[in-house]
Amino acid sequence: MKLLGYKRIYGIIRLKSGLRIGMSKDQMAIGDVDNPVIRNPLTDEPYIPGSSLKGKMRYLLEWHLGGDYISRSTEKHVYVPDDPKDPVGRIFGSAPSNESQRRIAQERGPTRLLVRDAYLTPDSKKALESMTARGGYLTEVKQEVFIPRIGGNANPRTAERVPAGAEFAFEIVYRVMDTGDGGQTDRENFKHVQKALELLQLDGLGGYISRGYGQVELDYRVEEK
Repeated sequence: MKLLGYKRIYGIIRLKSGLRIGMSKDQMAIGDVDNPVIRNPLTDEPYIPGSSLKGKMRYLLEWHLGGDYISRSTEKHVYVPDDPKDPVGRIFGSAPSNESQRRIAQERGPTRLLVRDAYLTPDSKKALESMTARGGYLTEVKQEVFIPRIGGNANPRTAERVPAGAEFAFEIVYRVMDTGDGGQTDRENFKHVQKALELLQLDGLGGYISRGYGQVELDYRVEEK
C-alpha cells in the first residue's frame, strides 16, 4: 500500500439560513439561552466542527446509496461493510469491533477523508461583531414557541444560531492510496465525496433543519496535491 497523493477541496460555506450546531449542556452557564451554539473556547467564536460536516456527509451518502447501509443498521449497531472496497467505509472509515472488522480495516487502509474545522472568514467576523452591541456575540438568539399537539400549552424557548449570510472557510483533504490498483479505486470513489457535498446543499447542516435552519451553499475548488 502506498500514498499516491491528495485531492484538496477548499472554499466557502455560506449560510442561507441560520445555523445551529449545539454545544454540550454541561458547558452552559446560568442565564444562557436554552440551546447555545458550539464555540472555540479560546476565541469564543462559533465554528463548524469537522466532525459535524463529515458526519452529515456520511449520513447523506449512506441514504443515497441505500441498501445494507440502512437496512442492516439498528439503533445500537451501525452496519459495517465486510468488503474492503466498500466506498463508504473506504472514504469515511469505521471503528472495528471484532477481529474480522479489524482485518478488513487493515486491508482497506487509512480513512481517505480528512475534514477540518471551518472558521468564520475575516469579512464575516467583522460583519458579525456589530451584533455585540445588540446583546449577542457573533450570533443571534431566535425566540421560538413549542406547542404540544395535545393540550396546546405554549412553551417558549430560545435558540442561538449563526445568522444567515455568514461565511465559513472550509477544507477537506482526500487521500489517494495505491492498494494494488494504482489508485484507481480511490480516484473513482472521489465522485461520492462530491455527491455528498451536493446532497448537503439540498438537505442542510446542523440542527432543526426541518424548521428552516441550516441551509447552506458551497463555493469550492478542487486541486491535486
